[in-house]
Amino acid sequence: MNVNKISSIEAIALILILTINRLSISLPQDIILSCGSSSILNVIYISIVAIIFTLIIIKLFKRFLGQDIIDVSNFLGGKTLKNIIGVFLILYILSISSFLLRYFAETLKILYYFDSPVIYILLFFIIVCIISNIFGGHSIIKTNLIACIIMFVGLIISFLSVTPNMTIQRSLPILGYGAEQTFFYGLTNLIAFNGLLILYLVPPMLSNKSDFKKVAIISIVLTAILIIFAVGSILLGFSFSTQIDKISSLYMLLSNNVFGKYLQHPESLFSFTWILSFMSYINIACMICIQLMKKVTNIKNGKPLVIPIAIIIFFLALIPKNLVYAHSFEDTLYKFIGIPVLFIILPLILIFANRKYEKIHKNDYDVPK
Repeated sequence: MNVNKISSIEAIALILILTINRLSISLPQDIILSCGSSSILNVIYISIVAIIFTLIIIKLFKRFLGQDIIDVSNFLGGKTLKNIIGVFLILYILSISSFLLRYFAETLKILYYFDSPVIYILLFFIIVCIISNIFGGHSIIKTNLIACIIMFVGLIISFLSVTPNMTIQRSLPILGYGAEQTFFYGLTNLIAFNGLLILYLVPPMLSNKSDFKKVAIISIVLTAILIIFAVGSILLGFSFSTQIDKISSLYMLLSNNVFGKYLQHPESLFSFTWILSFMSYINIACMICIQLMKKVTNIKNGKPLVIPIAIIIFFLALIPKNLVYAHSFEDTLYKFIGIPVLFIILPLILIFANRKYEKIHKNDYDVPK
């Protein structure tokens, strides 16, 4: 299964789909619950930090054009570091996608399938995941592009529909629970940009390796726009949004809006696109794990890995007892593992790799007197 030679727009969709799915489920209310009325200010703040961080990552990858973080780890610490980082990323992706799948399945059960065992909903996504990955990475990537565009447009329309109901006073006091909570503790909301994980892995996939900078900047800016729209529309248009921590606030927001007499229940259409988007997310998680396994084990054919990885995702998704536990596990992984990995460990690998590169090519920089 070869996923090389993907276009820039397909790469951007790969990065965006991670954020889009969390926006649909729990991300906006998590930010609002942590920062209160200063949530919009917090999102603008973390967006600026994320953009600056992305520019740094672009510069650090400049010497490793067309290589991902696994290749860079191999350059820095050989096979040992390569395998450690590879296995760690596989375990992280498997865990976070499993708990997010359970959270999503529990949400669907509460909203629509309350008489069905959650295991049936999980099996549906796992079977789709297996079939999609057997067909190959190219079909997953192209399908993801379509799902991402539909969700992106749908989310923007949903946010704009709330505009007449917005009340600016809900953003006051502007510092919410205080400056410390907004700018210091609120920095943990950087995990909203979890799509950055794909940024570390996408360079070898690009058909034009020099497009990496463009892909990174466009995807991070679009992610920031989506998060600002999501948090702003819910905070300003949903007076009781801070109390919604058990179910998708976007779904609740849509269920209280009517798009004319021909679309009385827009949340149903939203849920349909939401399911398509989440199918794509699980397919991509499995696909990336297979690609990482191929790099770690040096095998050429990844298809025999599809069913074992899908089964692992399924059984990990069964661990949380209910929606609350699933959200707790997901939140803990993002904050205590995702943030250190994405914003500390992987950047340090790039920094040390650049230092090593400079030492190896020291003579190349010497200017004759």
